[in-house]
Amino acid sequence: MLAAQGASRRATPLSPDDRRTAIIDAVLPLVGEFGLDVTSRELADAAGVAEGTLFRAFGDKLTLIGAVAVEGLHRASGPVETRAELAAIDREAPLEERLERVIELGRRRMSDVVRWMGVLRALHHRTGARDMVPSEHVQDFRAQLATQREQQREATVAGLIGVLQPDEHRLRVPIEVAVALLEASIAGTHGRVDHLLPAPSPRVVADALVHGIARTDTDTDTSGAAGGPPTAEKDQDRDPAATENHPGATPRTPHPQEP
Repeated sequence: MLAAQGASRRATPLSPDDRRTAIIDAVLPLVGEFGLDVTSRELADAAGVAEGTLFRAFGDKLTLIGAVAVEGLHRASGPVETRAELAAIDREAPLEERLERVIELGRRRMSDVVRWMGVLRALHHRTGARDMVPSEHVQDFRAQLATQREQQREATVAGLIGVLQPDEHRLRVPIEVAVALLEASIAGTHGRVDHLLPAPSPRVVADALVHGIARTDTDTDTSGAAGGPPTAEKDQDRDPAATENHPGATPRTPHPQEP
């Protein structure tokens, strides 16, 4: 009797909002990779539904892509996630390793923001959405995003201070200045002007922030001497991909480049 009752049970259907959320979650990586070039068939396959289900939930492919891009942008700007990621960095790890992890996380989040902004811009250009979307909706979205970005900014500063505090006694600058330098090193990864060198690896940047870019009188020569803190030049020796010189640079001081 109970078995018959169990077999007759049907799964509770998703509400329209829950179905849209589930579809967005499923196709977000695909849209992030291919943008507007993704097909309706590929989106349906990723979501595990029929194409008709996509159209009933969102109306058309471009509306779905817009909803995914907005969600992706919100996730990339999430203050809760930012706070959790920075809090998870091991405070007992060497300072260089902590900063390397910070730079990796910061670059990834910036890449996500740039990616989703690019999808939204392409969508506007493709559909003329600037003229189609009611201005009050645009203003509301911008206001919400600005508020979220400000909250993320506060979470970032607090998190970076927490990462640096175990070594605050070693810093040659106030901790707020160290935070600003760290943020600048991350922000400079994107929006780069033509002819600039590729961004150095997070490890090289972290090492340069901790040890500086100039030698002191007490530093040993790097022509094979052992000991002393790792430098960008030594890191470059370990990375064959970093040995190419930029035009105009001398062979003795090649710039460390991203692998």
